[in-house]
Amino acid sequence: MTVWPHREGHAPEADNLNPMTQATERIRRAGSVAWALVGLAAVIAIFGWLSWTVKVIFPPLILAGAVVFILNPLISFLQRRRIPRVAGVALTYLAFGGLITLGGLIVFPALYDQGKSLAEGWPTILTKIETWADHRAASLRGTPFKVDRKTLTEALTSTDTSVRDQISRAAKFGVEVFHLIIVVILTPIFAFYLLIDLPHLRRMAQSLVPEEARAEVTLVARRISAAVGGFFRGQLLVALIVGVLASIGLRIIDLPFWLLIGMVAGFFNMIPLIGPYIGAVPALLIALTTREPITGAWVMLVMVIVQQIDNHLISPVVMHRAVKLHPVLVMLALLLGGTLGGFFGLLVAVPSAAILKIVIGHLWRVHVLGQPLDDEARRVEAESGEDGSGPVARVPSERGAAADDEEVSEPATAKP
Repeated sequence: MTVWPHREGHAPEADNLNPMTQATERIRRAGSVAWALVGLAAVIAIFGWLSWTVKVIFPPLILAGAVVFILNPLISFLQRRRIPRVAGVALTYLAFGGLITLGGLIVFPALYDQGKSLAEGWPTILTKIETWADHRAASLRGTPFKVDRKTLTEALTSTDTSVRDQISRAAKFGVEVFHLIIVVILTPIFAFYLLIDLPHLRRMAQSLVPEEARAEVTLVARRISAAVGGFFRGQLLVALIVGVLASIGLRIIDLPFWLLIGMVAGFFNMIPLIGPYIGAVPALLIALTTREPITGAWVMLVMVIVQQIDNHLISPVVMHRAVKLHPVLVMLALLLGGTLGGFFGLLVAVPSAAILKIVIGHLWRVHVLGQPLDDEARRVEAESGEDGSGPVARVPSERGAAADDEEVSEPATAKP
């Protein structure tokens, strides 16, 4: 087990202080933490403002970080089997690239056929949607909820814009497409170099932390690494399983475009709580516009069964060690992330909230309640049971940087 040195203010003799002195010391620590949080909030605000001005660089970096969290356990496993890290990264990239290519070759013909059929049948589907909207508008006429589809269509497709505005919109769309292409190209490149240099980056980050705070910072960093890595790996696996199950279920009820809709459902399932409902909308829309109304009921039944399997069998097994957030906090995080960052903000909202929960909870237990750091470390190790293969590994206080120099030849676990 890692030996966590006592820090000043957490010595055993502090327990012998009288109650008044203990209360005063606790109030002093709470004040110090409060001011530290105020300073941290100011730093975060300044950093957020600066980051917003250069926000274009963050999507590839954050996505590359997600790739690192997903692939690093496998690469660390290969490294512990005495395979050089560069070779391990290359083999992992080749393996995943081969799996993606194989999967693409298997599903691409069906996706192409369904996409072509959807493009050909979209005018008919759109006409049925407009007819349905007209019927609903007629039924709501004379009520406070009345709506005029013609007025709504004109508002959404206004033709009063000038040629300059249309050129500006086209240019903006072109820039967004260019940024998306850049993100797709840069993400695997950034992830490749990060995975290769991860041990060096880890040592460099540890060297920047003062010796007396290194054990505490490493403990918090390991918890963050476990939460974020577990979230990304778990959500990706859950999305894949849900996509496969939804596609099979929609194929059984003979829904058109079943593979496309199943993939959409799996993709949106990566957004916790609200993703499954968003993913069910296209399936219900296709069912109501291309089949009898009873097909819509069958679609809802399939989606409910898939979500029940996910909620009770898949997610509890895959995600039980990840973020551990209350559903209300998840909803608030999604609301804030979607408001600030759109769809990309939705993807990173939950792990960001988990990081805040870990940091604030640690500060409260250790610096306000006065819980010894070694007790906190034992509690975390008992809860997580990790092997140290994440981007932040255990750092034994006795060995320091020497442990990292031996990383290739031995597992990244603490000395007993």
